[in-house]
Amino acid sequence: MSDFHALSLLGASAQQVEKVVKELGSLPHIGNQRVRLVVDPPQVTLVVQLLKESQLPVIVVSVAGYPTGRHHTLIKASEARLAVQSGAEEIWVSVDDTITDSNTHLSEFITIREACPGPIELGLIAPADANAEPSAQSAVQAASLAAFQRIVSTPGAPAFEEATSPLEIVEVDL
Repeated sequence: MSDFHALSLLGASAQQVEKVVKELGSLPHIGNQRVRLVVDPPQVTLVVQLLKESQLPVIVVSVAGYPTGRHHTLIKASEARLAVQSGAEEIWVSVDDTITDSNTHLSEFITIREACPGPIELGLIAPADANAEPSAQSAVQAASLAAFQRIVSTPGAPAFEEATSPLEIVEVDL
């Protein structure tokens, strides 16, 4: 795993988000890596404004289809696009862990990639359930083909081998 720093504020209130952003300014420098701040789509505008005011070098990440991935593809793509238009630089996508067909995943990921063209980075939130292994493998294959940059794995989730995927694998406590 790479030297990757992300702080999840998923589910946090606006007041909690404001407090954390203000506290970020007092954190020590973390190497050459910019910290990623993961927020719910409706909070992107607030976070971008707070970061602009404080001039902090933070990457704003939002999610699409979180947490279950059981959203219609167009809803995920719209959610991702709105977050990008609000200032998110990266989108992490949840997948429906009951889908094992890589073509279904690929169709969804291409739709999201079209809604969020480069330089926006995309990440696949890997299913946390070990029983979702077939879905996870087909989703990883599709994400790679759809020009995603990374797999976001949660602590305790089934491990992905770096060699099995050309995507960067990062572990984040969502």
